[in-house]
Amino acid sequence: MHHIEPDADRIELAKEYPSKVRNFLKSSEILHTEDPFSRLAGSYARGTAISNIKDVDILLFVSQDYKEIVSSGAEQVLRDLYSVLRKLPDALEIEGHLDPEAVALRKQRRSINVHLEGIGCYFDLDIVPVTAPNGVDDVLYIPDRDWSKWVETQPLGYSLALSKLNRENGGKVVRLIKLFKHWRDVQMNILRPKSYWLECLIYNLVSKMVIKTDGKSYAELSYDILNAINIEFTPYLNTKDKVPPISDPMLKNNVAWNWERSAFETFMRRVEESLKWASRALEEEQEQAINLWKKVFGNDFFPSNLENSLSTYSRAALTGSLHTSPNGLIGITVEKNPSLPIPQHKFYGEDEN
Repeated sequence: MHHIEPDADRIELAKEYPSKVRNFLKSSEILHTEDPFSRLAGSYARGTAISNIKDVDILLFVSQDYKEIVSSGAEQVLRDLYSVLRKLPDALEIEGHLDPEAVALRKQRRSINVHLEGIGCYFDLDIVPVTAPNGVDDVLYIPDRDWSKWVETQPLGYSLALSKLNRENGGKVVRLIKLFKHWRDVQMNILRPKSYWLECLIYNLVSKMVIKTDGKSYAELSYDILNAINIEFTPYLNTKDKVPPISDPMLKNNVAWNWERSAFETFMRRVEESLKWASRALEEEQEQAINLWKKVFGNDFFPSNLENSLSTYSRAALTGSLHTSPNGLIGITVEKNPSLPIPQHKFYGEDEN
């Protein structure tokens, strides 16, 4: 799955500019902030971003005083943040990084967006003010401009929970999240479900043990996830105007509360189609299986060097020559340490270590 990993140049941008913006905000005398001042959040920080990283979220820890302003605290902190960031373009120009015209600010419902151009591409930073009355890993509060109040969120607590679940499942959870973000991008040009919805969906399936990762390849797990989604969501599809909830792993609220019925129906059509192809792929020999998996994950998902590697593994699987080590690594030759032979079977895809 290396080819769906974030682009190296985008990773450098994700490291460079958030650091510059955070340092700039530290110099402000307008904003009332608290320790730890700021933290990165979002898919980049969690390691679940794929391909072309488009944005990075920065949590800015502000004083509880903002939250205690009953009628206007949510709007006030966003106004203060916007006021401070208006000086960012000139600050970046002085440092020799960007023309001020290449930096645009946009007020959003719960954050201020910093849009950067003139760096060979575009890049966005979402600066989100938060309060942390019970510590950064507990429930945080963010301002909602439209509702004129502070709402709960727990992004850093979720990051810790995801890391724990990922470790308990041999690193497969994060890879499955990335895999299904890629699947969505291949299968859907419009009406795509949000990345965080897919994260929550897969996290919940694994944490509730609907999906069990132990001893399974990513091909088998891909089928399992598609099948689980199909089973859980079909009753909603068969009920007029219904859309399934997707529970936040931490707060248990429905993160997909604004999922439109037409978008849900499109999603389910893609799930049903991919499920059929995945089911067939698990029963086919290597060459036909790869062609079927390409229908699920796109033509670029199996580059030629991977196909050659899979050919070797496929022949070994058919002759019963594959072995798995105690730590789950799959190989063709038996190592010095004890290993278990894998039964002969058809092509189920490659399992990464």
